[in-house]
Amino acid sequence: MDLHLLPHFDALISLRSVSKAAAQLGITQPAMSSALSRLRHLFGDPLLIRHGNSLLPTERAMHLHREFRPFLEAWRSETLAGSDFDPAAAHKRYSLYASDYIQFVALPGLVARLRAVAPNIRLRVLPPTPHGGLDMLTQNHIELYIGHYPDPPDSLRACFLFEESACCLVRAGHPLLARPWNMDTFLDHEHIDAVGHSGYFNIQLDAALSEQGRRRRVAMVLSSYLAVPFVVRDTDLVATLPASMASALAPSSGTVVLPAPLPLPRLRISLFWHERHQADAPHAWLRRFILQEADALAGRHGVARAPGKD
Repeated sequence: MDLHLLPHFDALISLRSVSKAAAQLGITQPAMSSALSRLRHLFGDPLLIRHGNSLLPTERAMHLHREFRPFLEAWRSETLAGSDFDPAAAHKRYSLYASDYIQFVALPGLVARLRAVAPNIRLRVLPPTPHGGLDMLTQNHIELYIGHYPDPPDSLRACFLFEESACCLVRAGHPLLARPWNMDTFLDHEHIDAVGHSGYFNIQLDAALSEQGRRRRVAMVLSSYLAVPFVVRDTDLVATLPASMASALAPSSGTVVLPAPLPLPRLRISLFWHERHQADAPHAWLRRFILQEADALAGRHGVARAPGKD
């Protein structure tokens, strides 16, 4: 009786916004608010809870979304115009924006499997400029963007891929390893930052420290995440990075992974595309392929497919 509410539920949990969900489904905001009320009554759960200026899904909402996603994706695949798309025979080229961190974490397994099932689909992966990826999507210079944007414009669609925790990285033999690992030890040494997604953790960290009246001393900022462990190896600088990348590179860079000195919000990575591509069958196939590949990331790098509470 209420299956028609599934697209509303999917849009609300994916976008975490009544207005954006309404725009995605082409209905009015009051109509989407009404659908949210009916869904809350149906499941006996608030589903979305206001947190500051944002709406956050409840644990039950995220569980339901994970359970419903295979059905929703199968439905979209069968009802999408041109759903007879054959990836094995397709000759397509796509431009995708992703930082070197995303390329390191997500692309190796994805590219290998893509080559196996769609050998003539080509990916051109470009490094994004700060705040430039979504503009490139809007201007149709790229077809896909993988990254973190908490508040994309209504013209873009998004699908959650995975999320990351923060950790710290220091060289083996660093003098702080002989001390108790706490905030005082952390702040006694200078730091190295990288722009982009690892910069997300630095921003969160500095905001938390500011509330305590404290701050870090940043000695260097790099544009590459992958260079950070190797600079850390030869200095006494401390880095705060995505845990998957730091753990993977620690053995080869001669560095040691430490927990973040205080809890930090996780970095949420999503796949973004413009509304103009929503009904394009080859584009939809590639989106589903990337989403399926995200499920394999948890096993390879330990990233989380289910968003956490922190």
